[in-house]
Amino acid sequence: MPDTARRLLYLRVAIAAGAILGMTLSYKLWLSARDYPLTPLFRFLKPLPHPFDYILFGATLLALAGSALTPRLIPMFAAFSLILAVCDQSRLQPWFYQYCFLLLGVAFAAPNACRLIVAGIYFWSGVQKLNAGFIYTGFPWLLEPFLRHLPPGAQALAHPLSVVAPFVELWIGIALLSRKFRTPAIVLALLMHAFILISLGPWGQNYNRVVWPWNIAMAAAVVILFWKTNEPVKRVLFGDGPFHAAALLLFGVAPAFSLFGYWDHYLSSAMYASNENHGTIYISDKIFDRLPGGIADYVRVETPEIDSIDIGEWSANEMNVPPYPEVRIYKNVARKICDYAETPSDVRLSIVSKSTIGNTISGTSYSCATLNSH
Repeated sequence: MPDTARRLLYLRVAIAAGAILGMTLSYKLWLSARDYPLTPLFRFLKPLPHPFDYILFGATLLALAGSALTPRLIPMFAAFSLILAVCDQSRLQPWFYQYCFLLLGVAFAAPNACRLIVAGIYFWSGVQKLNAGFIYTGFPWLLEPFLRHLPPGAQALAHPLSVVAPFVELWIGIALLSRKFRTPAIVLALLMHAFILISLGPWGQNYNRVVWPWNIAMAAAVVILFWKTNEPVKRVLFGDGPFHAAALLLFGVAPAFSLFGYWDHYLSSAMYASNENHGTIYISDKIFDRLPGGIADYVRVETPEIDSIDIGEWSANEMNVPPYPEVRIYKNVARKICDYAETPSDVRLSIVSKSTIGNTISGTSYSCATLNSH
């Protein structure tokens, strides 16, 4: 078997396996029967009724399994994935978005487009982490499982390592394109994924299990696509054909617009960047008894008169994935709570917006009257 064909075979098996595990671990995300609201791409779309939601989910998993055996089934998986994403934008999790395009790269027999996607993921993931939230909160939290086993003096390492970490990740993305530095970049990428797995795994924070298989799949993809290859930078960056052009646009260029707030956070490889929109819904105590049990479970008591629902906790606890952190998604989630309000003032959505170039972190509030007028 030629080298390129062998690499594409290994890649589609690794990506299909990772996608099946990720979707299985977050199965409620892909169903309509859940309390966390679906946010369709078009507001007139209604949730897929039972049992058709289960049928579509099962068909997608079967298409994924079949894609591991033959690339001919990848277009079927892509079609099912498009339907799932149109029915609920929350399903565009970073790992799912990346899996879809890597498998499409296999279907188009475009290994250099896949290399570009992987390099772009590392580069923009590093760029997204160049913020105070990651340096002072995000990375120290990832380091904590390691530092707690070291002498107290080792805590001083947290800050310098937090400053260096984003540059290491973005350097991996650049170095993977270079034949001279490709091998050390592969080694660093593998070490980084091992670090993340230990930090987030059962030996560490035991958090967000859905990204555990993604880290393994990404580590496998780096080795499969880059180990002992001599592809020059120009061929990886520009390649040829419409799919390569699409990969360059979506994974090389478009993420830059997220730094200004014009492209979605999760479509810009912003994983664990500690700089995303955060939404909280405040409700008056008098409507607590109106909420279904599945929603009431996520209510926190703030004061005797005011309760709150952290949208991030709701999404993570019910669907095993973080929320899709865009303002339009939070507004749609809050509208569902507004359905239980007696007066528009009974519900208030508070959004702390992420910092972007030209704008610092800011807060905005919305009442039910405002939410329902848009």
